[in-house]
Amino acid sequence: MKKYKFPQFQIEIENPTISINLNTIGDKALDKLLSVDFLMVTDGAEFINRALDMPYTDTWEDGEVHDMVMDWLKQFEI
Repeated sequence: MKKYKFPQFQIEIENPTISINLNTIGDKALDKLLSVDFLMVTDGAEFINRALDMPYTDTWEDGEVHDMVMDWLKQFEI
């Protein structure tokens, strides 16, 4: 079971289902940094957040974004 803690939320988010909104992708192409909104859903709540400045090499495909977000989320695991 995974737990996450974000500075802006006053709660630990336990075992969420994570959805990524590909329509919100922001690409700093010169810096090769990608950002995207995601939704975390638990039994009692929904949390919207943005994964910021995820690095990539050369280019990226839509299918890779989920794994990029999951790697980015590791910094908030408790």
